Amino acid sequence: LTYHPPIGGGVTEPFPERLHRLLTEVEENSQDDIIGFFAHGRAFAIHDRERFVKEIMPKYFKQSRLSSFQRQLNLYGFIRINSGPDLGGYYHQLFLKGRPSLAIHISRAGATAKRTQKTTPNFYGMNPVK
Repeated sequence: LTYHPPIGGGVTEPFPERLHRLLTEVEENSQDDIIGFFAHGRAFAIHDRERFVKEIMPKYFKQSRLSSFQRQLNLYGFIRINSGPDLGGYYHQLFLKGRPSLAIHISRAGATAKRTQKTTPNFYGMNPVK
């Protein structure tokens, strides 16, 4: 038998899956005042940047700067919400609260990927994710 290393540089838990686990665990630990999903479950936000960098990031990521975290979000196609009640949050159509199996399908897009969506969807006009 020949050993075949994992595809993708041997990353044990890809960024989107780790982020989903982070959001689930911070909610379970009552730390969703730092980072958490919005009530509709289709987007999330960092509510306390300083505490996120100091208390949450070291437990889940090697990088220690918020800008590195934000770069990962961009590389995986997360879109920053620029208007409305979720201003400053992030969303991805395959990143939904309570549905970690969808995050498996999010792939790294690369630094030059173009974002085609110009407007933020109306999450409050959709059914909440259960």
